[in-house]
Amino acid sequence: MNADFSRVVFLHDEMLSLTNPTLMAHANLPRIFVFDTGDDVHGCFALKRLQFIADCVAEIPGVLTYKGDTAAVLTALGVKSVVTQNTPQRWLHGRLGAFAVDWAPEPAFAEYRGALRRFTPYWKKVETALLTGKQNPAR
Repeated sequence: MNADFSRVVFLHDEMLSLTNPTLMAHANLPRIFVFDTGDDVHGCFALKRLQFIADCVAEIPGVLTYKGDTAAVLTALGVKSVVTQNTPQRWLHGRLGAFAVDWAPEPAFAEYRGALRRFTPYWKKVETALLTGKQNPAR
């Protein structure tokens, strides 16, 4: 019996966590990660970064991993519709352009109210909450 890949969750390098909201919300869909061999994508990453990505992907249950051009791999699998986390990465938007894409919002890194002008004042307000896992009513 063949799996139905008409709608999948497409993982990319900004959503490599077991607790990623997009993965959790679509646990019933097949999960796919593609090491894109294009010069402008994973082909230019350092070996240690590629190993980190591979280790993260390996820790997420049920992820099918492929190597090649993202659009070509998804087309070969019969994918019509993709759910993935939104990203500013232009290459990914380009590769997924031929598919119906549901762009899920990125989870917030930290709760912060205020102008983001300089890193140090921002970090002083959010660091305790991020490093201890406690909520921080940063302002």
